[in-house]
Amino acid sequence: MTKLGLLLAAGILVGATPSFAQTVGSCARGGGANQPQPVWVLFDLGSAHVRPADKPVIAEAVKTAKDRQVTSICLVGHTDKLGDKALNAKLARERSQAVAAELIRAGYPANHVVIAADPEAFGNMDLGSYNASDKDRRVTILFSR
Repeated sequence: MTKLGLLLAAGILVGATPSFAQTVGSCARGGGANQPQPVWVLFDLGSAHVRPADKPVIAEAVKTAKDRQVTSICLVGHTDKLGDKALNAKLARERSQAVAAELIRAGYPANHVVIAADPEAFGNMDLGSYNASDKDRRVTILFSR
């Protein structure tokens, strides 16, 4: 294959990949009584794969966003406190990106999705056996107008 052919093929592959908004440090929170309630998508320990049981939750979030005329969705990835902090930060971002991909597959516009990470729930606090809470291994879907 020629250099031009390789460049064209690479461009086609990149163009076919879902695009995401830039990762940001934080998302707007709150917004009043008219905002849809946040939605949680839970993850298995050490995983950034969306569980099949959570795909309908994500599809419902897309429906809610469209029905309520939401202008953007912010995805905040979280981890528990187990493991290396740098790996947890990476895992939190990967979880946000996995949910973003599902939102886009379900029909939500990619340019209205913002991803963020908030790894290691409760910062440096030692919560003993509660450091591995299932609820900390999640992505929170926040709706904005």
